[in-house]
Formats: sequence, C-alpha cells, structure tokens
Amino acid sequence: MPAHRLPRNSTAHRVAAIALYRALLLSTHTFAPDVFSPPQRTQLQNIIRNRFKQARHEQSPRYLRLCFEAGYEALDRLDAAGAIVAGEAEGEEEERGSAAYILALLARAPEKVKRAPPITALEPSLLKDLKLHLRTRHNPTAAAETEKPSLFDRPLPLAQLKGGKRKVPVLFNAQGVPVLRLSKPQPAALSGYLNHRAEVKQKRHDTRHRLTEELEGARWEDGWDGIIERETGIRQANKEESGRGREGQWTREILSARDEVGRKLSEDAERRRVMGERMQGVVDRERGMAETEGREEAERAFWEVSTGDA
Repeated sequence: MPAHRLPRNSTAHRVAAIALYRALLLSTHTFAPDVFSPPQRTQLQNIIRNRFKQARHEQSPRYLRLCFEAGYEALDRLDAAGAIVAGEAEGEEEERGSAAYILALLARAPEKVKRAPPITALEPSLLKDLKLHLRTRHNPTAAAETEKPSLFDRPLPLAQLKGGKRKVPVLFNAQGVPVLRLSKPQPAALSGYLNHRAEVKQKRHDTRHRLTEELEGARWEDGWDGIIERETGIRQANKEESGRGREGQWTREILSARDEVGRKLSEDAERRRVMGERMQGVVDRERGMAETEGREEAERAFWEVSTGDA
C-alpha cells in the first residue's frame, strides 16, 4: 500500500474490513442458547462493534495486519463455538474448547467494551440528504421528480408556487454580481457565494495594479540587460520585429501577465452582463404573469359579485 494513501481510503481495505465485521457479527447468531445466553451474545456483539470503532482511524499497516489476524482467529473461534448443537450431550472437544475460551475472555473483558458504542449523531442537513438518497436510489423517476426547476424556467404555474400566490422577484446588484431575490431572508449559501466572488474580483484587481507598479522595475532590468549586451557584444539572436516583441524580456512577461488578468476580468464582466440580462428576462416574465393573473382574479371577483347581486 502506498505510504501517501490512508488505508481507510483504499477500496480493498474497506471491503476486507467490512466483510470481516459482518462475518463476526453474523457468527454470533448461530450460538446455542444453552451455551451463550442472550445477554452474553449481546455483549460479544458490542465488543466487536467497539473494537472496530476504535480502529477505524488506524493508519499503521503493521497494526492493521495484527488486527486482521486477530479478527480472523476470532472468527474461527466463533464459528467453532456456533457449531455446538443445542441439547447435544457429547459435543466435539474443539467446539467446546472454543466456547469455553470465548466465555473466559468475555468474563475478563472490561465493562465499558461490553456496552453498546455511542451513536454518532448526524447533522440535520446530512440526515435529510441521506434519507432522500435512500428513498430515490432505487427509483430514478422519483429522483427526477424531486429535482427543483431551474431559475430560468420561470414563470411557474400558480399551483407549483408556495402559498399559491405569485411574488415578482427583485433583481439587484451585489458588488457587481446580479442577484435575483425570490424570498427573504437571503440564504447563507448565496451570501457565501457573493463574498467569494467579491474576494476573487478584488484579488485580480490587486494583481493587475501590482503588475503595473512592477512594470517600471522591469524596464530598468531590460535597460540593464541592454547595457550588458552592448558591453559584451552579445545580441539577441531572434528578435521579434513587431508589437510587443520589441520590448525586453522582463517587460514582455509583465505585460503578458497583466493582459491575462485583464482578460479574466473582462470575461467575468461579460458573464455577469449575460446573467443579468437573463435574470431581467425572468423578472419581466414574472411581472407580466402577475399582471395577467391579477386581471383574471379581478374579473373573476367582478363576475362573482355580479352573479350574487342578480
């Protein structure tokens, strides 16, 4: 196993560990009631669970090898003890010896390992995602039905809206990023995304300003290289004849890096412009649908009142 890879991240290790864990637990179900009482069987299962939980973060290959060897030896003992038939007068000596050996170890084991391991509580969001995955993993159509519609699929039918009432979203500018507010309060994930985009944009502006300041130093370096070339008689073999090739090597690299940062800023600004136009289209469609539904509601109310008066 490579030294840089953790054992618990290895598929082979995980498959072997889970298979051994399940085999040990299943072997305790074959015990005869007159040899192992139900409380003793439960204590054995708790010992297995606690030992695996204690070693789940172990990284030493040598220690893990010893753990696997001990686990397979315990599995042989448990299988031999489970082969004793309940009520049989004369059992095999090896099987009886394995049962006695396990009972002796169980009596010497500390009480804390005989208790059930504490259950690790999952975060509510993770528990919700896990339940959704368990419900939909065998039913692809159900998973497709639970997917939320795209933001740009709006306006949605009135029956799919929460509360049965249409609210026109608000388009606003958050530090240069167009945002479509559908409801309040603003989600924490959206706030984190806006802060991240603002940090990225500011870092690029800082980088461009820093490169502009370093341009003067690059020109001095190119001037010094020119002096060295004239004094030593060395001339640049392949000098470009046009454009930025006439600049020195130091200046050319600084200008190239600054242009790259400017290109990324321009592309980001273009993406924000396109996204803003698409979001404005959503607002216009929602507003038009809200006005249409308002007129229909007013006409319906008018006819209901007219019919009632008649």
